[in-house]
Amino acid sequence: MGARRDRNRHWLDRYPGLYIRERDGMFYVRHPITRKQGSLQTDDKDLAIRRWAILNQMWEEERREFDAELMAGNLSMCDPMDDANRITLKEYLHTWRTESIGHRVVNGRTKWGKCNVFSQRGPNRGKPIALGTRIDYASDAQQLEASEASDFLLADPQLLRRIRRLLSGWLTKPTHYNGLRNTLSRVFTHAVQDGLIDRNPMRDIQKISEPKREVLIPDEIYKEITTRLCVHQINRRIKDGTWRAKICDLIYMMSQQPIDVFGLKEEQIRDDQSEFGEIHFARHKTGVPIVIEMNEELRDLIEWFRDWKKSEDIISPYLMVYPRYFDFRSRTRPVRHRYIQIAWAQACEEAGYKGQYQLRDLRKKGLTDEFLSQGENNKGGHETEAMRKHYRLIRPPERSKSTLKSPRDTEKN
Repeated sequence: MGARRDRNRHWLDRYPGLYIRERDGMFYVRHPITRKQGSLQTDDKDLAIRRWAILNQMWEEERREFDAELMAGNLSMCDPMDDANRITLKEYLHTWRTESIGHRVVNGRTKWGKCNVFSQRGPNRGKPIALGTRIDYASDAQQLEASEASDFLLADPQLLRRIRRLLSGWLTKPTHYNGLRNTLSRVFTHAVQDGLIDRNPMRDIQKISEPKREVLIPDEIYKEITTRLCVHQINRRIKDGTWRAKICDLIYMMSQQPIDVFGLKEEQIRDDQSEFGEIHFARHKTGVPIVIEMNEELRDLIEWFRDWKKSEDIISPYLMVYPRYFDFRSRTRPVRHRYIQIAWAQACEEAGYKGQYQLRDLRKKGLTDEFLSQGENNKGGHETEAMRKHYRLIRPPERSKSTLKSPRDTEKN
């Protein structure tokens, strides 16, 4: 660039892109966009200027075309009339949660309105999703709304990358990750129906493989754990905690998800049905109605809870409640799933089985033992054969009776 700085050559400023080489005085040019250099193959000033003028006219046309393409690209990415360029995922999650599934929080209290999201398969297809599913969706939506990573436009050109970044915080929790992914899939499906986007991007977000939990609690270990639940140490006092072990028995004998057992009310126990009565309820997750015909042992367990409430002088529509030795905020109120879950984990640790068995394993134990006892059934209330098999950890051998005779034995034939 020494030639450009030479005061005797200030006239070159009138011809942008035109230069003189120091070593031999030859003229050369530099492209205004690519910055590539090329010799004009002359050291004559007038000839060099004429050649530069021809090239400069061509460059101006290229620059105008380049600017037009760049502008067209920018406008197509940032169309101000497109709603998807104005709505963020965070905002749309809030709208979907409050208006589509009817979840609102007013003065710290949850209120449910009309649900506009419908079941997509099974016997409830076309009907509004069950309240349990709405609760799960609302919880997921709130969690996603609270993340700063959800503050991106629905029309973001890097949408898949944004979604993966949003979900990355739960990569170490496969079950919850897949649950959030399913919720987002519902949300984006709704956005497609609203005409905001062309397709559901969650089709390109793969689920994380969840390790299949195949834990069958042996009877002897179950007895060890529940024996420790019968001794309840609370506020430096020791109380009879048999009611805690009985709750575990009920979860096992009903063979349902714990959350479906803890909400059991007296009115759901029908004494006038069958020999020992029936238990009527609906699954928390799917709303599928279930009727369990009780045997003598399950009936005795139900009566134990009734008698126990009478001995505690507790009147409650719920079958399982906290005893009166609890604090004022909890006593006589329905037992919470979370409480028994923690108590079970502590009892497992005391028995030397820390982290090996979970409260939810009682459902799989119950359905496996039931299958071994009575054969094919749908006590778990599953809508597919695959899910029924999922909860059966042991499959008995198929039995048959031989009635055939050898074709060669003519006397017997």
